[in-house]
Amino acid sequence: MELKKLEVPTTSITEVKKSPMDVFNQAREAETAVYVFNREKVAGVMLTQEQYENLLQELHELRARPTETTAEELDYPSVSGLEDFSHTLRSALITGATISAKNLDERMVALGFITKKTGFGGVVDMINELKQTGKISYQLRRKPNNQSVIAEVIGEPDNQTQLFDKLIIKKIYLREA
Repeated sequence: MELKKLEVPTTSITEVKKSPMDVFNQAREAETAVYVFNREKVAGVMLTQEQYENLLQELHELRARPTETTAEELDYPSVSGLEDFSHTLRSALITGATISAKNLDERMVALGFITKKTGFGGVVDMINELKQTGKISYQLRRKPNNQSVIAEVIGEPDNQTQLFDKLIIKKIYLREA
C-alpha cells in the first residue's frame, strides 16, 4: 500500500526554534497551516494570526446556525431509548462541517464507539470506505437491551482542501443491528 504525501507545508521543530517567523511566512504564502514535525510525528500546526482568527470566526458561525431541527425533519430514524444519545452524537458532529477522518474517529471513540483507525493506515481505510459506500460505520461498545447499535456517518470527501483525509458530514444515522 502506497501512502499519500501530505499536500501541505511541513517543517521541523528545529526550524521553528531557529526562525518561527519563517514558518509563519510559509503559512501565509501557502494560505494554509504548516505542520510541525518532531521525530517524524506531527507535533503541532502553525497558523498566522489571520488564519487562526478566520478559523475561530468560521467555528463561531457554524455554532450559531440554528440546530433546533427535529429528527423527523432531517429524516433520521429514531432508535428506541437512545434519543438523548442521538442528540449528543449530532451535537458532537455538525452536519455540513468539514472534519478530518482522524478527528471524526477520535470523537466517535469518545462517544463510546469502537474505533476504525489503526495508525495512519486506518485513516486511509476510513476515506476508502467513504469513497466506496458513501458512509463510515461504527458500532457502539455498550449494547443497550443486548442490541447492537450502529452509527453511520454519511458524507463525502472534501475536494476543496489539500488534505486527503478531510470529509464533509452530510447526515448521521443511528440504527439497531
